[in-house]
Formats: sequence, structure tokens, C-alpha cells
Amino acid sequence: MDANGSLDATVTIVPGHLMYAQIPADNLRHFVDGIFSGFAKNPIADSVSGYGHRYVAGHDLLIDVPRTISTHGPFEGLKQAGHIVLTDFPTKAGIPIPAFSQSGLGQLLEQAGIPRGWLQVNISDAGWGIYAISEGSNDLAVALQGVLAMDQGVFFDTFVEGTLEVYFAVLWQNPFLLAGGLENIFSGIVASWNTLSVYVDPLDFFGAAGTSALIGFVLAHGLADESLNDAGKDAIRSGTVGALYTLSPAFGFGALAGFTAYRLGGALAKHQQKEMNARLSIDENSYRLLVEEICNRNIPVRELLVKALPQFILLDKAPTLPSEGTILESNGPRFSSTHLTFSTSAAYLQANVRTISTKIKNLSDDSPILLDWYQTALDQSRPNNNPQ
Repeated sequence: MDANGSLDATVTIVPGHLMYAQIPADNLRHFVDGIFSGFAKNPIADSVSGYGHRYVAGHDLLIDVPRTISTHGPFEGLKQAGHIVLTDFPTKAGIPIPAFSQSGLGQLLEQAGIPRGWLQVNISDAGWGIYAISEGSNDLAVALQGVLAMDQGVFFDTFVEGTLEVYFAVLWQNPFLLAGGLENIFSGIVASWNTLSVYVDPLDFFGAAGTSALIGFVLAHGLADESLNDAGKDAIRSGTVGALYTLSPAFGFGALAGFTAYRLGGALAKHQQKEMNARLSIDENSYRLLVEEICNRNIPVRELLVKALPQFILLDKAPTLPSEGTILESNGPRFSSTHLTFSTSAAYLQANVRTISTKIKNLSDDSPILLDWYQTALDQSRPNNNPQ
């Protein structure tokens, strides 16, 4: 808004962004892909897929593009930059602010509690945000020069317009628009200071502050018998009021009214707290009479109360256990590493052992009947009755 009272920035930014928001996302993407068909696909930039993949990797102009140039050459880096700026930047999802992607400063800002929506912008966010910053910087420069005085037009140009820009910046998560709104608000603060401030002699300012602080401390500590801590606080309040009186009587009376309301509110809060504690507390004498009346001629109740009393007493100087314990020695005996072992070359029985011949020699004078008996007994004594 200018001095004539027209909301230039607001009536331009808000309708423009709303018109951009009404464009369907798919139609916008197909439109920019059709115009720049040679940059519509880029395997290096789109190495990561899924929702929010541009913030995750491949679309940071200050981090990913120089990395591509160093690894794949300048031609591939220019193709990646063209894909980011020409086909991704105009879409609704936008691209991460350079150096503020997840591989850059974005991860640190997310840990600080800033959502990743504030770290990504599209062509509408960047364009209207830069326009707001340029408009606000002009007002801020004039205000810092001391030639911008606060009037009705400047009030709408700074405070009203800045508040609207901050509101829509938070609604749309646009960091550039937020910066422009804060510039306008700060310009209004500087313009108000230029209008309301007057020259004050430093000796008068600090002299009034010091004298008022000294008088306040003496009255609080000497007459009101306050502690040094409370008297020091009263001295600071008195010095502040005295200093503001030198700037303007309105400032002084306002500060005095504020401090008075603060002290009255504290006194009322203490009084209310005291009454509340009195309602919730029990008089010791009344409690003792009540207990005696209940225990009169009622031995079980008295025994119950006696047993309910704590049976331990805390000593003022209780013994403490030693803080240093015994440490076990670490140089104990160890097993020797050069010990004897059994020999692994043990003797074993042979599988093919010699057997006694089972062939019977017949005597010349043996009877054939006895010979048959010998042969039958020998066959029965063999395993499995397998004659040889």
C-alpha cells in the first residue's frame, strides 16, 4: 500500500495465488511437460520416487546439481537443472529452497520443529513472495531513513498489509511472503517511533531514572521495611517510571498505572490464597478437642489413633554409609597356557585278527560214531551255526 491508501501488494498477491491454486495439478504438470518435453524426464533427479521425493533427493539446485556436474559432467548437470527449474518448479509440489533440502539444512530445521512445507516453494510462492519482499523493503528503507511518518495511509501500508501477508504466509507456508510481511510490520514500528519519539537529553533521562530508583529503594527498604530483594525490584520500577516521564508524561502515567495494577493484582492474589488456605486448614486446638471428644470412653478409637502415629524419628545428624567401597584385586592367578595334553595317536585293535582253526583232526583209532558227535557239538558251538 502506498501513501494514498491503496492495498497494492495485498490486492495483487492474494488473488494471484488463489488463481494459481484453482488450476488442477495434473493439467499444470502436463502443460509444463508438453512445453519442455526434452526436460520432462530426468533419471538422476528422479532417482527417488514417492510423495515428497523432490525434498528428499535430486532437486536441490545448490547441492544436487553441482554433485551431478562433478560425477557425470556439465551436460548432465545442465539437464538436471533444466528439469528442476522448467518442469518441477512451476508445479504445485514445487522444489526445495536451494540448500534447504533434506540433504542440506532441511534436516536440521526439521529437528528444530519447522515443517518441511516451509522449505519447499513453487513458482507462485516464490514470485509473490519476492514481490512482497521488494515492496516491504522499500517501506523499510524509507522508514530507516527517518522520513516515513505514521499516518492513516502508512498504518494500512505497514501494519495492516504486513499482518495480512503474515496470515496468508502461515496459511500457505510461504517463507518469502512471511519475510515480506515482517518487513512491513517492522517498517510500521520504525515509522511509529519516528513520529512519537522526541529528543531527550541523556543527562535528564538517566538522571531521572537514577533519582527515581534511589528514592524508591530508600522508601521501600527504610520506611516499608522490605527486604533487599523486594526493595531492589521496587527501585527498578521507580527508575523505569521516572525515565519514561522524561520521554512523555503519557508514557510515565501508563507505566505507573501498569505497575500499580500489577501490585494490586498481586496483593489480591495473596489475600485470596490466604483465605483459601484458611478454609482448607484445621485449627490445632479444635482438632485436639475433637479427638478427645471422640476418644472419650471409646478405647478402640484411641488405640487406633495411637497406632496410626508415626513410630520413627528422623535424626538431625543421621549416620551415613561410607561412599568408598572395597575394590576387588584384578591381578589374580591365571591358568598356564602351556599345559599338558593327551596324545591323539592312540593304539587300536586290528580289524582282521587271526582265529584258531576249527578243523578237527581225526585219530586213526577213533570210532566213526564219536567223530559224528564231535562234529555236531562243534557246529552247535559256532555263532549262527554256520559250519566252515
